[in-house]
Amino acid sequence: MTNLNVEQLQKWYRKQLRNKSKDFIKQAEKSYKIVETALKDIEQLTKEFKDEEDEELESGSIAARFAQKIGEIVSDFYVDKEITYENTEAMQNETQRFIQELWGAGARWIRRMDKRYKNVIKSLDTYMKELAREMNKIGKLLYEFSWVKDLERIGGRIDTLHDLTFSKEIFEEQIRQVRQKIQTARTEYDSARTKYGEFTETSNVAELLNLDEQAEHIGSLLRMKLNPLKKQVKKFFQHDTGVRVSPAGQKALTDYFEDPYRAIVEEQEGYPVLNEGLAGLQEAIERGKLPLKDRLARRAIEEVIAIQNGGLQKLQNQAKEIENKRHTYAGSDVYSTNSQLQDALNEAKKNLEYHRNDMLRIRDDIKRQIDKVNEFKSRIESEILSAFNEKVTIQIEVSLEPLLEMCEV
Repeated sequence: MTNLNVEQLQKWYRKQLRNKSKDFIKQAEKSYKIVETALKDIEQLTKEFKDEEDEELESGSIAARFAQKIGEIVSDFYVDKEITYENTEAMQNETQRFIQELWGAGARWIRRMDKRYKNVIKSLDTYMKELAREMNKIGKLLYEFSWVKDLERIGGRIDTLHDLTFSKEIFEEQIRQVRQKIQTARTEYDSARTKYGEFTETSNVAELLNLDEQAEHIGSLLRMKLNPLKKQVKKFFQHDTGVRVSPAGQKALTDYFEDPYRAIVEEQEGYPVLNEGLAGLQEAIERGKLPLKDRLARRAIEEVIAIQNGGLQKLQNQAKEIENKRHTYAGSDVYSTNSQLQDALNEAKKNLEYHRNDMLRIRDDIKRQIDKVNEFKSRIESEILSAFNEKVTIQIEVSLEPLLEMCEV
């Protein structure tokens, strides 16, 4: 068994790969040289088109353009000179592309040249056939040594493992920056909370907020008391009952069902306008002018009488008292100050939460990175055993595990 860290593994692997694929490299090297030589010969051949160029003749101009096109195709031919299975595949593909593009251009220009270019074109054809033969040889070589491709993939995974294990410094910097932001956000949140706490303790904002809660509660009670009349009032407006109610009484019936709190506060003591509207409803029901079931009709009469007998008086008194207190505080900046301080507190809280979540995201990224390292480590060890018949244990010297504790917020 061999124990290696990632950098040692890279060196060990490259040596094993060279030994294992030396026959492939030796044969591929011959093809690389043949292709390179053929390309140089073809590029040199283009000079013969240019040397014989005569701009006065159409064929000379065509030859010049064809030569220029060949030069462009040759310059576009690129394969990494390091001999690997992947690069050799690229060599085969580039050679095929080169042949297709050059003869594609030739089909356009060669037929229009005169006989003085016959020998040059013949030489070009010879080089192209040589390239085609070599392309076929490369294809057979790739087929015979297809297992080399699997060996090279192991190297790619080793390089990835190397990158994964050396991401610790990147994560440390991310954690440092986010922790700094969290500390700043926490300081701002504590400051905003302290300011808001001092304000609520030294001002009458608590009493004012309590008035708001009381007003909302009274509004809910009013809706509950008026709700049994909602359907009946709606039908009263929908049907011509012959009962006449003043515009003020009609408006009261509408206002009380839209915003009962505001309506009863603005009404006179004893809510006479509402009673007027309800009296019209009562008359219409008693005269049988509304299509109501007996139960709804009886219920409506009972509710109207209860309201007329002061059923809402207590709630009206409480609502007016609340508004009187609010009037006392009219012009006070306590509401606006409370709103500003509360907004600042909420914003500071959201900002703190945002950066905490950012830290959690980094923690999740580190966990995924650790899982990837373990996955690649296990896979590489297994593939090395299968490919080289060597039992290698990879030592991960740079662990990301300690960083997880740094992500606690």
